[in-house]
Amino acid sequence: MRYINFLVIVIILYSCCSPRSGEGIPILSTHFRGYIGTAPDEFVLNCMYENKNLGRIIGNPDSVIVEGNTVSIADGNRISLIVEGLTTMDADFLVRIPYGDGIRFYFRAAGEDFFDHPKMIYEFTIHGSKLYENNRLVANVDSIKLRENFQHRVFIQNEGAIVHVIVGIDTVYQGRTNLPLTEFIYIEPINSRVQIDDVYFYELFQKPRSLDEYY
Repeated sequence: MRYINFLVIVIILYSCCSPRSGEGIPILSTHFRGYIGTAPDEFVLNCMYENKNLGRIIGNPDSVIVEGNTVSIADGNRISLIVEGLTTMDADFLVRIPYGDGIRFYFRAAGEDFFDHPKMIYEFTIHGSKLYENNRLVANVDSIKLRENFQHRVFIQNEGAIVHVIVGIDTVYQGRTNLPLTEFIYIEPINSRVQIDDVYFYELFQKPRSLDEYY
């Protein structure tokens, strides 16, 4: 009986964590509809943690491979990631470019009518780093460059009007913006293949815990 119960738990977790599994669990929210596992254009990362990343493939689903917490994106495709309800956050990515020019992040971007709304755009390439606010260049740092097939840690921090972009321990930009906070971060290759080895969205201002939660 214990073995059967353990097997059931494993199957449930696999269903949750595996976006290519044959069975899935329904996700019902204002932003995300469908089944994890059975829907080819939707997936979930960090399913065993409180801040689950809900993902959507924009482009050819067969050109995006999700295995565990690793996402591989072929050129010409894009994914979106959110933690539902989380806008003031520190988004922490481990990224690798097996080949090609680089990676592009869109943030403070709309969930609907993506192309019609203003957004922040961070381009991290073999030539350096550029940050745009609604297509206006606000930072150009030649010294912070992407190295091919090297794992880089990229932080995108949204705190009210403050934007902070960091690669490793180097700051690309810290400044203010009038663009509103949103839940969405979009990622796409720049003439390359992008591999996201891990990603987690941290809440910057967590509610203080009561003593009852510790006992």
